[in-house]
Amino acid sequence: MIKFVMTAVLAVAISSPILAIDSTKPNEPPNQGHAPNKPDGIGRLDLRVVDQAGNPVEGAQAHLESRRTGGFLCESWAPTTAAGQAVLPPLHVGKLKLTVKAKGYEAVKMELLPDALGEPVRVTLTPKK
Repeated sequence: MIKFVMTAVLAVAISSPILAIDSTKPNEPPNQGHAPNKPDGIGRLDLRVVDQAGNPVEGAQAHLESRRTGGFLCESWAPTTAAGQAVLPPLHVGKLKLTVKAKGYEAVKMELLPDALGEPVRVTLTPKK
């Protein structure tokens, strides 16, 4: 019986990453974002940053600010990888403001709705003038 359970656990562990890959976008990492399911719930931002030519921007600094009811402030930040992706640590979600900065590019500031965290948020940077 123990061998059967261990085999089942191993089979699920091996097949789970395969199920997470989106076959319509084979070169793109799977979505790691999470939209909160209630007010002031926990959410996580999966950010994808590219330049105007669609090339990933490595080393962009992402900062997500969440102003919650009662005046609470939560912040989360992370740099982008070589693939232009940053998965920010989870935070309690309220009114969201995202700032993305990278050397040689104009900073981007935008407000996000909590539901937007359910899919990767895509930002295109423009070169500084």
